[in-house]
Amino acid sequence: AGFGRGPGPGEDHQYEMELTLEELFTGGTRELTVPMTVSHPQTRSRYRVEPSYTVDVVAGWKEGTRISFPKRVVEYPQIGKMQLPPVTFVVTQRRHPYFERIGDDLLIKVRLTSAQAKKRLTMEIPLLDGTKFSFVSGMRGERIEHGTMREFPNKGMPIKGGPKRGKLFVQFQFTDRGSSSNHPRGSASMFY
Repeated sequence: AGFGRGPGPGEDHQYEMELTLEELFTGGTRELTVPMTVSHPQTRSRYRVEPSYTVDVVAGWKEGTRISFPKRVVEYPQIGKMQLPPVTFVVTQRRHPYFERIGDDLLIKVRLTSAQAKKRLTMEIPLLDGTKFSFVSGMRGERIEHGTMREFPNKGMPIKGGPKRGKLFVQFQFTDRGSSSNHPRGSASMFY
């Protein structure tokens, strides 16, 4: 379709379908209603209709995934049978307040003071499925500096088509603007 006009007869109607990172993580079902104008096959009168489409979101889908529905005939009261054009939904991902998706991996930035970084701390990170993941920072002589990255296999996004998951990367960011009491364990204030 060109700028300033809708799709022509037989052309795909294309729409963005914005999903949260949580929806892309868990999958699920989305009901979408799409307003469109169609012509009656005999009278050529134009009607505004709002057909519904059910999209089964597959865990692990990425931005740009396309879901296509072929032409279909729907009967409307007082209008009769109408042929609806093909419809394609293109997945876009809503920005998440804490996680950044990089392919099948997730990145989260955790705030610490430089004093906290010198201690052995138990960190608790809320994951996208509602569970929590705990780990201890500063283990086995590990030195945490501003920008240090920890990697946790199989804690990232589901990999489409299988049970495997990507990695979770935790990056430590120093902020010495407050004391450790400003950043309680498991608090969302710990995350950027």
